[in-house]
Amino acid sequence: MKISFLISAILLITLLPVNNPKAAPKCRNIKIIVPYAVGTATDLIFRAFGQAINRQSTGSLIKVINKTHDTVIEENMTGTPDGCQLLGITQSLVAEFLLDKSAPEWSSFTPVAMLARSPLAIVSRANINDANLTNLMEASSEKSNRLSLGETSSSLERALRLQLENALGVSFKVTNFKNARQSFMALLAQKVDLGLVSLSGAKRRADLRQVKVLAVTDTLGDTRLSDIATLKEQGVNTAFGVDRILVAPQETSAEIVAKISKRFKKASEDPELKELLSKLYTKILFKNPDELAQYFENLSADWTALKRKMIKMGRLGESG
Repeated sequence: MKISFLISAILLITLLPVNNPKAAPKCRNIKIIVPYAVGTATDLIFRAFGQAINRQSTGSLIKVINKTHDTVIEENMTGTPDGCQLLGITQSLVAEFLLDKSAPEWSSFTPVAMLARSPLAIVSRANINDANLTNLMEASSEKSNRLSLGETSSSLERALRLQLENALGVSFKVTNFKNARQSFMALLAQKVDLGLVSLSGAKRRADLRQVKVLAVTDTLGDTRLSDIATLKEQGVNTAFGVDRILVAPQETSAEIVAKISKRFKKASEDPELKELLSKLYTKILFKNPDELAQYFENLSADWTALKRKMIKMGRLGESG
């Protein structure tokens, strides 16, 4: 009798659920921490995805929380891997690690999904004669005709500019500014020749004939700038934009990641979301966890090789 009771007790214990922190919990809300201010493009894009998911699903609500203090990324890297708190970033994480060593390596996180890309516009000051990409790049290939380009201290901005220089085969004379507003105002005041700016800013200022749009850095689809040729359409073998990416703390289980990624994949097919993002000059560019991990690996390899090349050519200091 005692042996039978003991066996029954053991069987009962083995059938009880195990409190495994990596198992998919039921989160009251899934918080996406966005390390950018409210109202920025990155903030608006993650909020748009969250609203789409909340419309479609009866699962945990998505909530976007903005935190802009210096250690927000490191704090979320070591968070509980329960899927209840995620981090919404751009590929600046890769740029900051490679160029400035000021951010954790991407492998410190668990890739969840890439959501969208916002192409950029290459613009020139309005009073440049014969302002098209081919003419300007041919002229600037000579050292005496180097074009000046406004830039902030952003690692991502610097990485994209290096990528552009490499693809165009030119070297810009970089003028540094405290923030993007100062850089753009210098372009409008014709103190610099070129800028790499948002499509919304380019469209607004081009309509006022304050700048000329030379190229878009990637395809965008049916938008008000669809008549502007992309870099690839003009024979330049590169395409880029600001990518919005979702990651989770390291050690988050594959089960949790797959469930979250699936919800964002479903949202990416929502026509209402696509229409909203088009107004932000942003296109859906969904990648699942495996595709995102490959994206990180490829981008890290490409930018590492580019950094070495620029150092060898004397166009990037060793400290960079």
